[in-house]
Amino acid sequence: MLQIFDNICMLFAKAEQKHTQFAKETLSQKKLGITPVQMMVLYTLYKGDGISLSELGKRSYLDSSTLTGLIDRLENSELVYRADSPEDRRAYHIFLTEKAIALKNSLIEVLSLVQAEMLKECTEEEISIFERVLLKIYRNL
Repeated sequence: MLQIFDNICMLFAKAEQKHTQFAKETLSQKKLGITPVQMMVLYTLYKGDGISLSELGKRSYLDSSTLTGLIDRLENSELVYRADSPEDRRAYHIFLTEKAIALKNSLIEVLSLVQAEMLKECTEEEISIFERVLLKIYRNL
């Protein structure tokens, strides 16, 4: 084991770095033209689009400043569009385009491939414990 992996914070950071790089490579191989973070936003919108930017931020756990740039790039790629909010003239809602909807199965496939590769040597019990530990880490921070 690498010397820096004697610290769980370093191990966690390096594992996430490898996870992100693998996801990026898989998305590139599939020629989907999006980043892992954009995939996360689209995945969130697949669970319900037509929501405000602030609601999308809550559901995807991203702050508004990060999300604004992501939405701009997704809009430039014709994967989402903004529509004025009927409740608030200053706000808008984010909707998936037909192009994004057509990508859904491919994105789900990428998520499945990445997850399968990441967990391929883990037992069901280890995966269950890992999920619980990750949730605790998230809540603690």
